Amino acid sequence: MQIRPLAASGHGQRGVALIIGLVILVLLALLGASAYSVATQDERIAGNARDRSRAMAAAETMLRDCEYYVQSGAATFTNNGTDPGMYLAPSVPGTSWIGDQVSWASPIVPRVLANYQTINPDWEGGQPQCIAELLPGGAVPRIQRGGLPNGISPQVAHITARGYGLNSNTVVTLVSYVSWW
Repeated sequence: MQIRPLAASGHGQRGVALIIGLVILVLLALLGASAYSVATQDERIAGNARDRSRAMAAAETMLRDCEYYVQSGAATFTNNGTDPGMYLAPSVPGTSWIGDQVSWASPIVPRVLANYQTINPDWEGGQPQCIAELLPGGAVPRIQRGGLPNGISPQVAHITARGYGLNSNTVVTLVSYVSWW
């Protein structure tokens, strides 16, 4: 009886199993790369939402601080920069607000929260800022007088606040009007 080696026969083996194995390996590699891409994209989306939320919170904090500062009577509205961020609004109809046209790093200095860095010491995008503009008398005729005595008219200010996320390109701008007498 003679024993023949199995490999010597050579009939019926064409390398099909190798090709199928390589195709399956390539498909698994593509599936893994696709899963990695989706996961990193989701992480970027979540990070951007977190950064925008942080910028929104900073802008809201600055807006409320500026409203309080103006309503407390401590603000001195001039256009010469004596009280940073407190300006007289343009009296010419149709002109834009100072807060809309200013470069927030320009000589028109916005107001910043002095203790904001101690509240958020890791803030890297920039301090929140605001600009308050006192409207000229009679600019807003429909303010509810709310029982004010005759001869007393409320003052109205237009406030623009800006907050930044950790990335300085993430910027939120909020606007409000505040009245006091």
